[in-house]
Amino acid sequence: MVLSQFQKVIALKPLPPTALLARMRFTHLRLLDVLGRTGNMHRAAEEMHVTQPAATKILHQLEDILGVALFARTSRGMAPTEIGLAVVGYARRTLSDGERFAVGLDNLKRGGYGALSVGAIMATASDLLPRAIAELKRRRPLMTIHLLAATSDMLMTALERRELELVIGRPTDGRHAAEFAFEPLSREELWLFAADTHPFAGRRRRLAIGDLAGAAWVRQPPPSPMRNLLDAMFVKAGIGIPDNVVETTSVFATLQLVRHAGMIAVLPKSIVAEEVRRGGLTRLPLEMAAELDSYGIVTPVGGSLSDNAKEFVGIVRGLVRARG
Repeated sequence: MVLSQFQKVIALKPLPPTALLARMRFTHLRLLDVLGRTGNMHRAAEEMHVTQPAATKILHQLEDILGVALFARTSRGMAPTEIGLAVVGYARRTLSDGERFAVGLDNLKRGGYGALSVGAIMATASDLLPRAIAELKRRRPLMTIHLLAATSDMLMTALERRELELVIGRPTDGRHAAEFAFEPLSREELWLFAADTHPFAGRRRRLAIGDLAGAAWVRQPPPSPMRNLLDAMFVKAGIGIPDNVVETTSVFATLQLVRHAGMIAVLPKSIVAEEVRRGGLTRLPLEMAAELDSYGIVTPVGGSLSDNAKEFVGIVRGLVRARG
């Protein structure tokens, strides 16, 4: 007889936390991570280098240990249940912590300072971030630093999975207020820009948002905060959101498409100003009707930062104070 999820929950007497953790193995966590990412048992088995029946047996073992169904079969593959989502999240965080521990331990054995995994938005990439990392490496030269430069929504997802220890960015979801501590640092000034050869270049009259509706854009994909802000500006003006769009999170790709494909884009002043000064790009006279929230230091609530992370945070704070 097949037990329903509810029946399976009450069928087994709950194990004490220590006993439950003792029965969970690395293989269980690995399968949860892969199956949660792929939603396909066959692909999960291939990635783990086991047969599909063996992978299925591993999942059933874990469900028996926990006393609850973790995945359900759907027309699109294996989908985690509500409880399964929580368990998959735990598996990902545990595996990420283990990987950081292994890298840090190897570094320590070689006389280093361990490792630090940090994420940062692109607004910090031209000044704050490289200066902070340079100072950290000066103090701890053998430290291994894992850096993820991306949009805030991508960084917050990585922080939720504990793939990062901290983020220099901004929370992007209401639930983040309970999960993460946020220390504001600065605001970004946004510039609209184009190539010097663009029809909009050289205009002295201020552009209206309506002038840009038919333009070709390079934009960040949703749900990044900058993309949301631009979409809100078009909606507020009663204009349809542009559909002549290339979406990318790459600053390099954005700059090249603006230079060579006749497109326009919005990026932080900290990135664009030097490019404009060198020539080839020009700032367009658009008054941004809104601005992004402050970015800052984001860390998990209730977690204890490593000494490396504390050192990095202290350096970032000092640099922000020094520039006023």
